[in-house]
Amino acid sequence: MPSAEEFWPVAAKVVSERGHLVIGFSEGSEQPELGSTLDNVLGFKPQRPFTVVGHADWTDWCEQVETFYRLRPAWGRGTSGDPNGKYYRVKCGDAVLNLDLVRRVALPDPSSSSVGPAVPSFSGYARQPVTEGLRYEPFWTRAIARTIDYIFISVFVARIAVSLFRFLLTTAAGGQPPLWVLVRFQEHRSMLFFASICGYFAYQTLCTSINGSTLGKRMLSLAVLQDDGSRCRPRSAIIRELAFFIDSFFFGAVAYSGMKGNEQHKRYGDWWADTIVINRPMGVQEGKQGAGRFMIGLMLGVMAEVVFVMLGLSAMMMKY
Repeated sequence: MPSAEEFWPVAAKVVSERGHLVIGFSEGSEQPELGSTLDNVLGFKPQRPFTVVGHADWTDWCEQVETFYRLRPAWGRGTSGDPNGKYYRVKCGDAVLNLDLVRRVALPDPSSSSVGPAVPSFSGYARQPVTEGLRYEPFWTRAIARTIDYIFISVFVARIAVSLFRFLLTTAAGGQPPLWVLVRFQEHRSMLFFASICGYFAYQTLCTSINGSTLGKRMLSLAVLQDDGSRCRPRSAIIRELAFFIDSFFFGAVAYSGMKGNEQHKRYGDWWADTIVINRPMGVQEGKQGAGRFMIGLMLGVMAEVVFVMLGLSAMMMKY
């Protein structure tokens, strides 16, 4: 069991990655109120006041356990938590941290009076809560990013997958596919379209949950985050992508009407998934880890599209 002196520096790194800490209470125990402060966080007395800022879930808890384990493997994975328990997000004071975006920005000297009021955090001082200075992206920028993704995945990657499938089929047939195969290619294109849409859905979900950016968003310096500034969770990525089928009605008119009425430019999928789309601050570098996560997400997304297209083409070849 770590001491308080060992625990809090690691907890600071967890907050820098996830934006918050998660605490759990058994279902029958007294539950804290939102906005209340705690005198015990994960079994340790806080060095600064911790405030309950929102609800969490067991998945959030499990992700935190894995983060602690990755940072300090010698501590073990800790308790797995109770799937039926009540979980809450807590933060130090009123600070909203998103150090993934400002990791390389120099922290001002807290003794300097020229930097404005300081906000206490685990590791020093920041000017103001980071999310206050973010630029939320409007409809048209996000629509351009979606268009880039659609062209890249549904046209470019899908056509490569189709060409690869045709090559394998031709090779297996000894140089010339049977006539019935060519007929099925013409008769069942709707199945291929459905498979491509499923692949596009998987691409968007994987890229968003792993890095926060698809290729289109990356090119326009956009990123999807949770409302509290932490990285978009897989569950939220799935919800917002499912909702896209509603937001895209009438060529995006549904999303446009919803986004123009709020300053954070949230479409319905963002409201339901508790996410925001922001412009990454100019000049802030993500480092090798951020670039690596983007490449992993992009490769997995492309692979998902290829797999779905291949499955769709295989289904077209089946005899009914």
